[in-house]
Amino acid sequence: MSKKLHLPYSTGCFICGHDNPHGLSIEFYAIENTSKVFIDIDIDKRYISYLNTVHGGVLSALLDEAMGWAAFLYSDSSCFLYTRSLEVTFKKPVQPDIKLLVSTEFVEMKRGLATSKGMITDIDQKDVYTISKGIFFQTSQDKMDETKQYLIFDENKEYHPKVVECCKL
Repeated sequence: MSKKLHLPYSTGCFICGHDNPHGLSIEFYAIENTSKVFIDIDIDKRYISYLNTVHGGVLSALLDEAMGWAAFLYSDSSCFLYTRSLEVTFKKPVQPDIKLLVSTEFVEMKRGLATSKGMITDIDQKDVYTISKGIFFQTSQDKMDETKQYLIFDENKEYHPKVVECCKL
């Protein structure tokens, strides 16, 4: 069985910031020998738009962040990436407080742009709620150095080798 490799989180990020009282505080992980990044989550009813429907912006933000991680980890970029474009197709509404799987995968790097794809499903991957595609471009080394200061590594977890090499101070 392939190993789960964790990714660091930051302090204030809406998606992964464990110090953001309004954020989701999620944890990203990769599976060894794949080009994928995952999130396991159940989204609280604080993040609904319509009654019993998670806001599409929250779902889009989850996909954006996870696809960006996939693009960074599996492309030849040594710096994080900014989103150039994000395309999300909503297949069916997501109810709060159900176990979801966000799965994203790096597709290609072409002319300095990284492409990833993703989807949100139920935890068993039977119901597909959203599908997405993102195109990303590399940040500057200065922005990467600034961002590294806010990344948190838990010494009890095993991390993806690229984040240890490129992100750990």
